[in-house]
Amino acid sequence: MRTASKRSGFWMVSMLAGLAAVVLAAPSPAAAQAQHDVTFTKDIAPILQRSCESCHRPRGGAPMNLITYQDVRPWARAIKARTEVREMPPWFVDKNIGIQHFKDDPSLSDEEIALIGQWVDAGAPRGNPADMPPARQWAAGKWTIGEPDLVVESPIATVEAVAADWFGGINPPTPTGLTNDRYVKAVEVKEVLLDDDGLEIEPAAAAADDKAGDGGRAALNLFVVHHAVITAMTPNDESDGPLGAAGNFNITHELGQNATYFPDWVGIKLPADSVLTYDRMHYHSVGQEVRVRVDTAFKLHPEGYEPKYMQGFGAQSGAFDLELDIPAGEEDIFRDGFHRLSRPAIMMTFEPHLHSSGKRMCIEAIYPNNAREMLNCADYNHNWVKVYVYEDDVAPLLPAGTVLHLLAWYDNSESNPRVLDPRNWKGWGNRSIDDMLYHLPRMVYLTEDQFEAEVASRGVRQQFVSSQDQQ
Repeated sequence: MRTASKRSGFWMVSMLAGLAAVVLAAPSPAAAQAQHDVTFTKDIAPILQRSCESCHRPRGGAPMNLITYQDVRPWARAIKARTEVREMPPWFVDKNIGIQHFKDDPSLSDEEIALIGQWVDAGAPRGNPADMPPARQWAAGKWTIGEPDLVVESPIATVEAVAADWFGGINPPTPTGLTNDRYVKAVEVKEVLLDDDGLEIEPAAAAADDKAGDGGRAALNLFVVHHAVITAMTPNDESDGPLGAAGNFNITHELGQNATYFPDWVGIKLPADSVLTYDRMHYHSVGQEVRVRVDTAFKLHPEGYEPKYMQGFGAQSGAFDLELDIPAGEEDIFRDGFHRLSRPAIMMTFEPHLHSSGKRMCIEAIYPNNAREMLNCADYNHNWVKVYVYEDDVAPLLPAGTVLHLLAWYDNSESNPRVLDPRNWKGWGNRSIDDMLYHLPRMVYLTEDQFEAEVASRGVRQQFVSSQDQQ
Protein backbone atom coordinates (compact mmCIF):
# COMPACT_ATOMS: atom_id res chain seq x y z
CA MET A 1 0.00 0.00 0.00
CA ARG A 2 2.83 2.31 0.85
CA THR A 3 4.39 1.65 -2.53
CA ALA A 4 1.12 2.24 -4.28
CA SER A 5 0.62 5.53 -2.41
CA LYS A 6 4.04 6.72 -3.39
CA ARG A 7 3.38 5.74 -7.01
CA SER A 8 -0.02 7.47 -7.05
CA GLY A 9 1.48 10.52 -5.40
CA PHE A 10 4.21 10.62 -8.00
CA TRP A 11 1.69 10.49 -10.87
CA MET A 12 -0.42 13.17 -9.19
CA VAL A 13 2.56 15.50 -8.91
CA SER A 14 3.55 14.75 -12.48
CA MET A 15 0.01 15.39 -13.74
CA LEU A 16 -0.22 18.71 -11.89
CA ALA A 17 3.18 19.74 -13.23
CA GLY A 18 2.10 18.84 -16.74
CA LEU A 19 -1.12 20.81 -16.41
CA ALA A 20 0.83 23.78 -15.10
CA ALA A 21 3.16 23.58 -18.08
CA VAL A 22 0.20 23.47 -20.44
CA VAL A 23 -1.42 26.47 -18.73
CA LEU A 24 1.79 28.46 -18.82
CA ALA A 25 2.51 27.53 -22.46
CA ALA A 26 -1.01 28.16 -23.76
CA PRO A 27 -1.64 31.70 -24.99
CA SER A 28 -4.47 33.75 -23.56
CA PRO A 29 -7.74 33.68 -25.53
CA ALA A 30 -6.93 37.12 -26.94
CA ALA A 31 -3.42 36.00 -27.95
CA ALA A 32 -4.79 32.81 -29.52
CA GLN A 33 -7.26 34.88 -31.53
CA ALA A 34 -4.49 37.23 -32.62
CA GLN A 35 -2.44 34.27 -33.85
CA HIS A 36 -5.30 33.22 -36.12
CA ASP A 37 -6.38 36.65 -37.33
CA VAL A 38 -6.04 36.83 -41.11
CA THR A 39 -5.57 40.28 -42.60
CA PHE A 40 -5.31 41.71 -46.08
CA THR A 41 -1.93 43.35 -45.64
CA LYS A 42 -0.18 40.35 -44.09
CA ASP A 43 -1.88 37.31 -45.63
CA ILE A 44 -4.05 38.13 -48.66
CA ALA A 45 -2.04 40.76 -50.54
CA PRO A 46 0.92 38.38 -51.19
CA ILE A 47 -1.46 35.81 -52.70
CA LEU A 48 -3.06 38.39 -54.99
CA GLN A 49 0.32 39.76 -56.06
CA ARG A 50 1.53 36.33 -57.11
CA SER A 51 -1.62 34.90 -58.66
CA CYS A 52 -4.00 37.71 -59.63
CA GLU A 53 -2.23 40.99 -60.43
CA SER A 54 -0.93 39.86 -63.82
CA CYS A 55 -4.48 40.41 -65.10
CA HIS A 56 -6.14 42.46 -62.34
CA ARG A 57 -4.12 45.66 -62.76
CA PRO A 58 -4.14 48.69 -65.07
CA ARG A 59 -3.82 47.44 -68.67
CA GLY A 60 -3.91 43.87 -67.42
CA GLY A 61 -7.12 43.00 -69.24
CA ALA A 62 -9.31 42.06 -66.26
CA PRO A 63 -12.40 44.11 -65.34
CA MET A 64 -11.08 45.37 -62.00
CA ASN A 65 -7.80 46.01 -60.19
CA LEU A 66 -6.90 43.81 -57.21
CA ILE A 67 -3.89 45.69 -55.85
CA THR A 68 -4.78 47.86 -52.88
CA TYR A 69 -7.15 47.14 -50.01
CA GLN A 70 -9.54 49.74 -51.44
CA ASP A 71 -9.48 47.85 -54.77
CA VAL A 72 -10.08 44.45 -53.21
CA ARG A 73 -12.54 45.05 -50.35
CA PRO A 74 -15.70 45.45 -52.52
CA TRP A 75 -14.93 42.14 -54.25
CA ALA A 76 -14.07 40.10 -51.13
CA ARG A 77 -17.06 37.74 -51.20
CA ALA A 78 -16.79 37.28 -54.97
CA ILE A 79 -13.09 36.41 -54.56
CA LYS A 80 -13.97 33.82 -51.94
CA ALA A 81 -16.69 32.29 -54.12
CA ARG A 82 -14.56 32.12 -57.27
CA THR A 83 -11.45 30.75 -55.57
CA GLU A 84 -13.37 28.09 -53.61
CA VAL A 85 -14.52 26.47 -56.87
CA ARG A 86 -11.12 27.15 -58.53
CA GLU A 87 -12.59 29.33 -61.26
CA MET A 88 -10.00 31.96 -60.38
CA PRO A 89 -7.20 32.24 -61.05
CA PRO A 90 -7.97 30.42 -64.32
CA TRP A 91 -5.84 27.27 -64.03
CA PHE A 92 -7.75 24.08 -64.64
CA VAL A 93 -5.16 21.28 -64.42
CA ASP A 94 -6.32 18.45 -62.15
CA LYS A 95 -4.04 18.52 -59.11
CA ASN A 96 -4.49 14.79 -58.40
CA ILE A 97 -3.54 13.38 -61.79
CA GLY A 98 -0.27 13.32 -63.68
CA ILE A 99 2.55 15.84 -63.85
CA GLN A 100 2.25 18.80 -61.48
CA HIS A 101 5.28 20.96 -62.22
CA PHE A 102 4.50 23.81 -64.63
CA LYS A 103 6.07 27.16 -65.35
CA ASP A 104 4.17 30.28 -64.23
CA ASP A 105 1.58 28.27 -62.32
CA PRO A 106 -0.70 30.84 -60.58
CA SER A 107 -3.00 28.30 -58.95
CA LEU A 108 -3.77 28.47 -55.25
CA SER A 109 -3.07 25.77 -52.69
CA ASP A 110 -5.88 24.40 -50.54
CA GLU A 111 -4.36 26.31 -47.61
CA GLU A 112 -4.41 29.61 -49.52
CA ILE A 113 -8.04 29.10 -50.54
CA ALA A 114 -8.95 28.39 -46.91
CA LEU A 115 -7.04 31.50 -45.82
CA ILE A 116 -9.05 33.68 -48.23
CA GLY A 117 -12.28 32.17 -46.92
CA GLN A 118 -11.25 32.77 -43.32
CA TRP A 119 -10.39 36.39 -44.12
CA VAL A 120 -13.74 37.06 -45.82
CA ASP A 121 -15.74 35.35 -43.07
CA ALA A 122 -13.99 37.57 -40.50
CA GLY A 123 -15.20 40.69 -42.29
CA ALA A 124 -12.19 41.16 -44.61
CA PRO A 125 -10.05 43.16 -42.14
CA ARG A 126 -7.32 45.36 -43.54
CA GLY A 127 -4.66 44.80 -40.87
CA ASN A 128 -1.52 46.78 -40.17
CA PRO A 129 -0.44 48.89 -43.18
CA ALA A 130 3.18 48.19 -42.19
CA ASP A 131 2.61 44.50 -43.06
CA MET A 132 1.79 45.32 -46.71
CA PRO A 133 4.41 43.83 -49.06
CA PRO A 134 6.16 46.15 -51.54
CA ALA A 135 4.09 46.81 -54.64
CA ARG A 136 4.81 44.43 -57.49
CA GLN A 137 6.56 46.23 -60.32
CA TRP A 138 5.21 45.74 -63.84
CA ALA A 139 6.87 46.73 -67.08
CA ALA A 140 5.86 50.23 -68.09
CA GLY A 141 3.89 50.67 -71.28
CA LYS A 142 1.98 48.19 -73.33
CA TRP A 143 4.19 45.09 -73.12
CA THR A 144 4.89 42.87 -70.11
CA ILE A 145 7.98 41.42 -71.84
CA GLY A 146 9.64 44.86 -71.73
CA GLU A 147 10.61 46.92 -74.75
CA PRO A 148 10.22 44.61 -77.78
CA ASP A 149 12.91 44.17 -80.41
CA LEU A 150 10.24 43.84 -83.09
CA VAL A 151 6.49 44.51 -83.33
CA VAL A 152 4.49 43.24 -86.31
CA GLU A 153 0.96 44.55 -86.90
CA SER A 154 -1.78 42.53 -88.53
CA PRO A 155 -4.19 43.96 -91.12
CA ILE A 156 -7.10 45.94 -89.65
CA ALA A 157 -10.49 44.22 -89.47
CA THR A 158 -13.90 45.75 -88.86
CA VAL A 159 -16.18 43.64 -86.70
CA GLU A 160 -19.84 44.56 -87.01
CA ALA A 161 -21.92 45.39 -83.94
CA VAL A 162 -24.21 42.41 -84.45
CA ALA A 163 -23.03 39.55 -86.62
CA ALA A 164 -22.59 35.80 -86.65
CA ASP A 165 -19.60 34.21 -84.96
CA TRP A 166 -16.90 34.86 -87.59
CA PHE A 167 -14.15 32.48 -88.53
CA GLY A 168 -12.30 34.86 -90.82
CA GLY A 169 -10.14 32.52 -92.88
CA ILE A 170 -6.68 33.58 -94.03
CA ASN A 171 -5.90 37.30 -93.83
CA PRO A 172 -3.25 39.21 -95.79
CA PRO A 173 0.27 38.64 -94.39
CA THR A 174 2.52 41.29 -92.83
CA PRO A 175 6.29 41.40 -93.56
CA THR A 176 8.54 41.10 -90.52
CA GLY A 177 11.18 43.31 -92.15
CA LEU A 178 14.00 40.98 -91.03
CA THR A 179 16.99 40.59 -93.35
CA ASN A 180 18.66 37.82 -91.27
CA ASP A 181 17.32 34.76 -89.49
CA ARG A 182 16.57 35.53 -85.83
CA TYR A 183 15.41 33.37 -82.92
CA VAL A 184 12.55 34.26 -80.57
CA LYS A 185 13.14 34.52 -76.82
CA ALA A 186 9.66 35.76 -75.87
CA VAL A 187 6.48 36.79 -77.63
CA GLU A 188 3.38 38.69 -76.58
CA VAL A 189 0.22 39.22 -78.62
CA LYS A 190 -2.31 41.98 -77.99
CA GLU A 191 -5.60 42.98 -79.52
CA VAL A 192 -5.62 46.70 -80.39
CA LEU A 193 -8.74 48.85 -80.82
CA LEU A 194 -8.56 51.66 -83.39
CA ASP A 195 -10.51 54.84 -83.97
CA ASP A 196 -11.81 55.98 -87.36
CA ASP A 197 -8.42 57.49 -88.19
CA GLY A 198 -6.62 54.23 -87.49
CA LEU A 199 -5.11 55.46 -84.21
CA GLU A 200 -4.89 53.18 -81.19
CA ILE A 201 -7.51 53.75 -78.51
CA GLU A 202 -5.94 53.72 -75.07
CA PRO A 203 -7.70 51.61 -72.41
CA ALA A 204 -8.37 54.77 -70.38
CA ALA A 205 -10.23 56.28 -73.32
CA ALA A 206 -12.15 53.06 -73.88
CA ALA A 207 -13.22 53.20 -70.23
CA ALA A 208 -14.42 56.80 -70.35
CA ASP A 209 -17.99 55.67 -69.72
CA ASP A 210 -17.00 53.24 -66.99
CA LYS A 211 -18.09 54.71 -63.62
CA ALA A 212 -15.26 53.03 -61.73
CA GLY A 213 -12.77 54.37 -64.24
CA ASP A 214 -10.49 51.34 -63.96
CA GLY A 215 -12.16 48.66 -66.05
CA GLY A 216 -10.81 49.49 -69.49
CA ARG A 217 -12.02 47.38 -72.38
CA ALA A 218 -12.81 44.41 -70.20
CA ALA A 219 -15.45 46.47 -68.33
CA LEU A 220 -17.01 47.44 -71.65
CA ASN A 221 -16.75 43.92 -73.10
CA LEU A 222 -14.75 45.15 -76.10
CA PHE A 223 -12.47 42.16 -76.64
CA VAL A 224 -13.47 40.80 -80.05
CA VAL A 225 -10.59 38.46 -80.98
CA HIS A 226 -11.08 35.00 -79.54
CA HIS A 227 -8.09 33.40 -81.21
CA ALA A 228 -5.67 33.73 -84.10
CA VAL A 229 -3.11 31.35 -85.57
CA ILE A 230 0.00 33.45 -86.28
CA THR A 231 2.83 31.90 -88.33
CA ALA A 232 6.16 33.03 -89.80
CA MET A 233 6.44 31.96 -93.44
CA THR A 234 8.65 32.52 -96.46
CA PRO A 235 7.83 31.77 -100.12
CA ASN A 236 9.67 28.45 -99.77
CA ASP A 237 7.32 27.33 -96.98
CA GLU A 238 4.19 27.17 -99.09
CA SER A 239 4.43 23.39 -99.51
CA ASP A 240 4.30 22.98 -95.72
CA GLY A 241 0.74 24.24 -95.50
CA PRO A 242 -0.72 27.03 -93.34
CA LEU A 243 1.54 26.24 -90.37
CA GLY A 244 4.74 26.89 -92.31
CA ALA A 245 8.06 25.08 -91.92
CA ALA A 246 9.07 23.11 -88.83
CA GLY A 247 11.06 25.31 -86.45
CA ASN A 248 9.57 28.56 -87.70
CA PHE A 249 7.56 30.72 -85.30
CA ASN A 250 3.96 29.63 -84.85
CA ILE A 251 1.53 30.44 -82.06
CA THR A 252 -2.19 30.12 -81.46
CA HIS A 253 -3.07 33.30 -79.59
CA GLU A 254 -6.24 33.10 -77.52
CA LEU A 255 -8.15 35.48 -75.31
CA GLY A 256 -6.62 35.79 -71.86
CA GLN A 257 -3.21 34.48 -72.87
CA ASN A 258 -0.15 35.96 -71.19
CA ALA A 259 3.26 36.45 -72.76
CA THR A 260 5.12 33.30 -73.85
CA TYR A 261 8.77 32.75 -72.89
CA PHE A 262 10.71 30.03 -74.72
CA PRO A 263 13.56 28.04 -73.12
CA ASP A 264 16.98 29.19 -74.23
CA TRP A 265 17.84 25.70 -75.51
CA VAL A 266 14.90 25.60 -77.94
CA GLY A 267 15.01 27.52 -81.21
CA ILE A 268 11.95 29.26 -82.63
CA LYS A 269 12.96 30.98 -85.83
CA LEU A 270 11.83 34.16 -87.55
CA PRO A 271 13.41 33.66 -90.98
CA ALA A 272 14.89 36.42 -93.10
CA ASP A 273 12.39 37.90 -95.58
CA SER A 274 9.52 36.24 -93.70
CA VAL A 275 5.96 37.40 -93.25
CA LEU A 276 3.50 36.73 -90.46
CA THR A 277 0.32 35.07 -91.68
CA TYR A 278 -2.97 35.26 -89.78
CA ASP A 279 -4.81 32.03 -90.37
CA ARG A 280 -8.12 31.26 -88.65
CA MET A 281 -8.77 34.73 -87.23
CA HIS A 282 -11.75 34.27 -84.97
CA TYR A 283 -13.90 37.32 -84.11
CA HIS A 284 -16.98 37.87 -81.95
CA SER A 285 -19.38 40.80 -82.19
CA VAL A 286 -19.79 42.82 -78.96
CA GLY A 287 -22.78 45.08 -79.64
CA GLN A 288 -20.93 47.94 -81.28
CA GLU A 289 -18.83 48.19 -84.41
CA VAL A 290 -15.13 47.71 -83.65
CA ARG A 291 -12.00 48.27 -85.73
CA VAL A 292 -9.33 45.91 -84.50
CA ARG A 293 -5.74 44.87 -85.14
CA VAL A 294 -3.52 42.19 -83.61
CA ASP A 295 0.02 43.25 -82.63
CA THR A 296 2.74 40.63 -82.12
CA ALA A 297 5.77 41.76 -80.08
CA PHE A 298 9.05 39.81 -80.01
CA LYS A 299 12.10 39.74 -77.78
CA LEU A 300 14.89 38.18 -79.86
CA HIS A 301 18.08 36.31 -79.04
CA PRO A 302 21.27 38.13 -80.11
CA GLU A 303 22.48 37.58 -83.64
CA GLY A 304 24.70 34.51 -83.78
CA TYR A 305 22.65 32.58 -81.19
CA GLU A 306 22.41 28.86 -82.02
CA PRO A 307 19.83 26.67 -80.22
CA LYS A 308 20.40 23.11 -79.06
CA TYR A 309 17.12 21.92 -80.61
CA MET A 310 14.47 23.34 -82.91
CA GLN A 311 10.85 23.44 -81.81
CA GLY A 312 8.29 21.57 -83.88
CA PHE A 313 4.53 21.83 -83.77
CA GLY A 314 1.41 20.27 -85.13
CA ALA A 315 -2.20 19.85 -84.11
CA GLN A 316 -3.01 16.37 -82.77
CA SER A 317 -6.63 15.74 -83.65
CA GLY A 318 -7.05 12.15 -82.54
CA ALA A 319 -8.13 11.29 -86.12
CA PHE A 320 -11.65 12.57 -85.40
CA ASP A 321 -12.24 15.60 -87.62
CA LEU A 322 -15.58 15.49 -89.44
CA GLU A 323 -16.75 12.38 -87.57
CA LEU A 324 -17.12 14.26 -84.27
CA ASP A 325 -20.67 13.86 -82.95
CA ILE A 326 -21.99 15.94 -80.00
CA PRO A 327 -25.70 15.25 -79.37
CA ALA A 328 -28.08 18.04 -78.37
CA GLY A 329 -29.04 18.62 -74.75
CA GLU A 330 -26.59 16.18 -73.14
CA GLU A 331 -24.17 17.26 -70.44
CA ASP A 332 -21.64 14.40 -70.15
CA ILE A 333 -20.57 13.30 -73.62
CA PHE A 334 -17.29 11.38 -73.99
CA ARG A 335 -15.18 11.13 -77.12
CA ASP A 336 -11.61 9.93 -77.57
CA GLY A 337 -9.00 9.50 -80.27
CA PHE A 338 -5.38 8.51 -80.83
CA HIS A 339 -2.27 10.15 -82.27
CA ARG A 340 0.92 8.15 -82.97
CA LEU A 341 4.39 9.70 -82.80
CA SER A 342 6.69 8.50 -85.55
CA ARG A 343 9.74 10.18 -83.96
CA PRO A 344 11.02 10.57 -80.39
CA ALA A 345 9.99 13.89 -78.87
CA ILE A 346 9.91 16.14 -75.83
CA MET A 347 6.37 17.41 -75.25
CA MET A 348 6.93 20.96 -73.97
CA THR A 349 3.30 21.90 -73.28
CA PHE A 350 -0.14 20.51 -72.57
CA GLU A 351 -2.79 22.48 -74.45
CA PRO A 352 -6.34 21.14 -74.72
CA HIS A 353 -8.42 22.70 -77.48
CA LEU A 354 -12.13 22.04 -77.63
CA HIS A 355 -14.88 24.60 -78.32
CA SER A 356 -17.79 26.11 -76.43
CA SER A 357 -19.29 22.79 -75.31
CA GLY A 358 -15.88 21.49 -74.19
CA LYS A 359 -15.83 20.38 -70.54
CA ARG A 360 -12.65 18.41 -69.82
CA MET A 361 -9.67 16.82 -71.57
CA CYS A 362 -7.01 14.27 -70.60
CA ILE A 363 -3.95 13.00 -72.42
CA GLU A 364 -2.49 9.55 -71.84
CA ALA A 365 0.76 8.15 -73.20
CA ILE A 366 0.68 4.52 -74.39
CA TYR A 367 4.31 3.49 -74.80
CA PRO A 368 5.64 1.00 -77.37
CA ASN A 369 5.58 -1.87 -74.84
CA ASN A 370 1.91 -1.02 -73.99
CA ALA A 371 2.77 0.56 -70.64
CA ARG A 372 0.44 3.50 -69.99
CA GLU A 373 0.89 6.82 -68.20
CA MET A 374 -1.78 9.48 -67.68
CA LEU A 375 0.17 12.66 -68.33
CA ASN A 376 -2.45 15.26 -67.39
CA CYS A 377 -6.13 16.13 -67.16
CA ALA A 378 -7.69 19.58 -67.13
CA ASP A 379 -11.14 21.09 -67.09
CA TYR A 380 -11.86 23.25 -70.12
CA ASN A 381 -13.42 26.70 -70.48
CA HIS A 382 -13.49 28.12 -74.02
CA ASN A 383 -13.34 31.65 -72.62
CA TRP A 384 -10.05 30.82 -70.83
CA VAL A 385 -8.05 28.58 -73.13
CA LYS A 386 -4.83 27.83 -71.27
CA VAL A 387 -1.37 26.67 -72.32
CA TYR A 388 0.29 24.62 -69.56
CA VAL A 389 4.08 24.79 -69.94
CA TYR A 390 5.99 21.97 -68.27
CA GLU A 391 9.09 22.62 -66.22
CA ASP A 392 12.03 21.59 -68.40
CA ASP A 393 13.04 18.59 -66.30
CA VAL A 394 9.56 17.00 -66.29
CA ALA A 395 8.44 17.71 -69.87
CA PRO A 396 7.40 14.24 -71.11
CA LEU A 397 10.03 12.32 -73.04
CA LEU A 398 8.18 10.20 -75.57
CA PRO A 399 9.89 7.43 -77.57
CA ALA A 400 9.05 6.82 -81.22
CA GLY A 401 5.92 4.75 -81.51
CA THR A 402 4.24 6.32 -78.48
CA VAL A 403 0.49 6.67 -78.96
CA LEU A 404 -1.11 9.72 -77.35
CA HIS A 405 -4.63 8.91 -76.22
CA LEU A 406 -6.81 12.05 -76.26
CA LEU A 407 -9.90 11.89 -74.03
CA ALA A 408 -12.51 14.66 -74.09
CA TRP A 409 -15.81 15.37 -72.38
CA TYR A 410 -18.47 17.80 -73.61
CA ASP A 411 -21.47 19.55 -72.06
CA ASN A 412 -23.97 20.57 -74.74
CA SER A 413 -26.77 21.27 -72.28
CA GLU A 414 -28.43 24.26 -70.64
CA SER A 415 -26.05 23.89 -67.68
CA ASN A 416 -23.14 25.11 -69.83
CA PRO A 417 -23.35 28.94 -70.09
CA ARG A 418 -21.05 28.97 -73.14
CA VAL A 419 -23.50 26.94 -75.26
CA LEU A 420 -25.80 29.34 -77.11
CA ASP A 421 -28.47 26.83 -78.11
CA PRO A 422 -28.33 23.36 -76.50
CA ARG A 423 -31.13 22.19 -78.80
CA ASN A 424 -28.60 21.97 -81.63
CA TRP A 425 -26.44 18.95 -82.45
CA LYS A 426 -22.78 19.83 -82.83
CA GLY A 427 -20.17 18.51 -85.21
CA TRP A 428 -16.62 19.38 -86.24
CA GLY A 429 -16.10 22.99 -87.30
CA ASN A 430 -14.05 26.14 -86.89
CA ARG A 431 -16.75 28.33 -85.34
CA SER A 432 -17.05 28.41 -81.55
CA ILE A 433 -20.60 27.10 -81.91
CA ASP A 434 -19.15 24.02 -83.63
CA ASP A 435 -16.68 21.80 -81.82
CA MET A 436 -13.24 20.19 -81.99
CA LEU A 437 -11.01 17.62 -80.32
CA TYR A 438 -7.44 18.87 -80.55
CA HIS A 439 -4.26 18.75 -78.55
CA LEU A 440 -1.95 21.63 -79.57
CA PRO A 441 1.42 20.97 -77.91
CA ARG A 442 4.79 22.52 -78.64
CA MET A 443 7.04 19.59 -79.50
CA VAL A 444 10.78 19.15 -79.79
CA TYR A 445 11.44 16.22 -82.15
CA LEU A 446 14.68 14.29 -81.55
CA THR A 447 16.91 11.76 -83.20
CA GLU A 448 17.25 8.40 -81.43
CA ASP A 449 20.70 9.42 -80.14
CA GLN A 450 19.35 12.74 -78.84
CA PHE A 451 16.47 10.94 -77.16
CA GLU A 452 18.79 8.51 -75.37
CA ALA A 453 21.00 11.40 -74.26
CA GLU A 454 17.97 13.23 -72.81
CA VAL A 455 16.78 10.06 -71.06
CA ALA A 456 20.21 9.58 -69.52
CA SER A 457 20.11 13.08 -68.04
CA ARG A 458 16.68 12.62 -66.44
CA GLY A 459 15.38 11.09 -63.20
CA VAL A 460 13.38 7.98 -62.32
CA ARG A 461 10.28 8.72 -64.38
CA GLN A 462 12.28 9.25 -67.54
CA GLN A 463 14.37 6.14 -66.86
CA PHE A 464 11.14 4.17 -66.73
CA VAL A 465 10.09 5.59 -70.08
CA SER A 466 13.47 4.90 -71.69
CA SER A 467 13.39 1.24 -70.65
CA GLN A 468 9.97 0.49 -72.10
CA ASP A 469 11.26 -1.61 -74.99
CA GLN A 470 13.29 -3.77 -72.57
CA GLN A 471 10.35 -4.79 -70.38
